[in-house]
Amino acid sequence: MSSLTSKTIIVTGGSVGIGFAVAKKCAEEGATIIIAARNHKDLSKALIQLKEISKKAHNFYPLDISSIEEVKDFSKWIKHTYHEIHGLVNCAGIYGPIGKTPTINLKLFQEAININFLGTLFMCSLLTPLFNNNQRKKIVNFSGGGAATPFPNYSAYATSKVAIVRFTENLALELLNDNFDINCIAPGFVATRIHKATLESGEEAAGTSFFEGTKKQLESGGVPPEKAADLAAFLLSGKSDGISGKFISAPWDPWQEQSFQSLLRSDSDFATLRRIDNKIYFKKI
Repeated sequence: MSSLTSKTIIVTGGSVGIGFAVAKKCAEEGATIIIAARNHKDLSKALIQLKEISKKAHNFYPLDISSIEEVKDFSKWIKHTYHEIHGLVNCAGIYGPIGKTPTINLKLFQEAININFLGTLFMCSLLTPLFNNNQRKKIVNFSGGGAATPFPNYSAYATSKVAIVRFTENLALELLNDNFDINCIAPGFVATRIHKATLESGEEAAGTSFFEGTKKQLESGGVPPEKAADLAAFLLSGKSDGISGKFISAPWDPWQEQSFQSLLRSDSDFATLRRIDNKIYFKKI
């Protein structure tokens, strides 16, 4: 039996890029998928491919997650159409303005915060009442560049993504006794359309190092989106029960190893955002 059989899972940003890779993987694992995004054309194309994977009642919903009213309407539609869900993946996101903070358009900065962070917040807050109470409930959020280290010239993106990590940690503790596992994924540099913004902004705005690095990563293909999709499917499945409030790297963490999974369950500080003093490290795996 596949790991997600009989589960209904929502994936925002599920029509393209990493979100679509997650949707496909979950469909392959037996889930019924609802993809949500702003572009109706992309959604239609993605749905056709999902229905080729399985004959489940896959569906799509045009949605701007930065609008609390649209998310409210979406939650009502989900309740009416599917009655309940078992998993939620918040993958939708944008880069926002690129450049030194005093020089960028602050309205575009606000837009990035609204989509990346508040969109995740709205989805988590308004969709949690729809989860099946008889099963372990799973939420997977997506972080990105700047969440673990500084990401100059991309402050809107980095700020929103680090906020998602802390929000994930908070929500995991708040819903600890409600049968929720809530985690956050760092997908690595995946070659998606989001990086077009870097190339269009130019070397001066993006910074020479990241601009040149982006070109090289795009030429090499970057990190396959399937790495993030595989981790998301694991975190949505019963195999990850008891792992919650963690920030996990899809390409760099050995999350498939039992020793690593045991550490995620047992060490409350491991794979979380914490202040580092003295930089003394020791191997724990």
